[in-house]
Amino acid sequence: MLSYEEARALVFEHVKPREKVKRPLTESQGLALSENIIAPHGLPVFDNSAVDGYAVQATDLSRASKDNPVRLKKLGYIAAGDTGEEQMNSGQCLQIATGAPLPPGADTVVMKEDIEFNESFVYFTQAILKTQNVRNKGEDIQKGRIMIPAGTLIGPAQIAVLSTFGYAQVPVHRLPKISIVSTGSELVDVEGKPQAGQIRESNRFMLAGMVRQESCELVKISLVPDIPEILIQAFEEALQTDVALISGGMSVGDKDFARPLLKKMGVEEIFWKIKFKPGKPLFFGRRGKTLVFGLPGNPASSYVLFEEFVRPALRKLMGRKILEETMVKATLDEPITETLNRLHFMRGQLREKNGKFRVRPLAFQGSHSISSLVESNALIRVEADSPVLPEGSQVLVRPLRNEIG
Repeated sequence: MLSYEEARALVFEHVKPREKVKRPLTESQGLALSENIIAPHGLPVFDNSAVDGYAVQATDLSRASKDNPVRLKKLGYIAAGDTGEEQMNSGQCLQIATGAPLPPGADTVVMKEDIEFNESFVYFTQAILKTQNVRNKGEDIQKGRIMIPAGTLIGPAQIAVLSTFGYAQVPVHRLPKISIVSTGSELVDVEGKPQAGQIRESNRFMLAGMVRQESCELVKISLVPDIPEILIQAFEEALQTDVALISGGMSVGDKDFARPLLKKMGVEEIFWKIKFKPGKPLFFGRRGKTLVFGLPGNPASSYVLFEEFVRPALRKLMGRKILEETMVKATLDEPITETLNRLHFMRGQLREKNGKFRVRPLAFQGSHSISSLVESNALIRVEADSPVLPEGSQVLVRPLRNEIG
């Protein structure tokens, strides 16, 4: 069997970003940039006022004080959007709005709160440093600067930059299309009433939610019984998308048809089974450009495998550079006494105390456990053949996007 690292390397080797496309700015959030966004000009594009006040020459106010107010003649008013072309000389001032262009001859802006009026003159009662309250041309962004690197996930901040530089159409990677098939004759739909030996199916809804977290396009989710003819039809539909997630039927039971049927349908098996808990019978294959992940039917196994294998694969398909949440070092609040001969990602509760991470492993780690999903916000990495880890030990932990009370 492959190790966790070997299996992940094979997944990443076979995952390539989807093709480059352009999408409207308003539809770009949640996608990844396919090229660097380079500033075509500097920002601000002109010197402008940072406050509502009066544009002056700082030297005129060098000796200003409450006992020695300086009187300047008011010429007029520059609003935001005006050209600001009126020349201003020593001994003069111009009222100016926030964001309005600094007029020729001015080098400083005094806040409106710091002046006094008298008819057509303005009195200044304190000195001011040159360029104070002025936003200088190009001080925020210089022309030619890489503002957003390729592979960045577009969010509200990136949209602000893109719109500022006129990107009505944004260069991105196409979102991958995902299909999900849950298999099992023991499963009934969410609205169904389980009979003896049956349970309500949850995996496809859980996996769909995790797919939506990555903003990928979910084409279809299906629930099918362990009947080869029906499975083949559902699998064929799923294989028309970029990624097919198959839940259940991946082990060695008499009714575990998924793996042999996929191989019969032309899916190349890249690997099956890994030295990992939970989720030893992970299947990964491909047919053409379609990637196939075969996940166990146990929900906790599918959840953890999605986090460690599927989520980073989806992000790479999207063209993202950051493929997963960075692991952090945390201190165990309770000992880990169960050790295995394979790598174990235990569900746990991560918290921060005095600037340091602490983590508590959940008591129940069953691969079928639903409760452990809602009670955990982290995965604790426990190495194969690890000795007992006493309270206070340092462990690596993967934070999860799961809010717990």
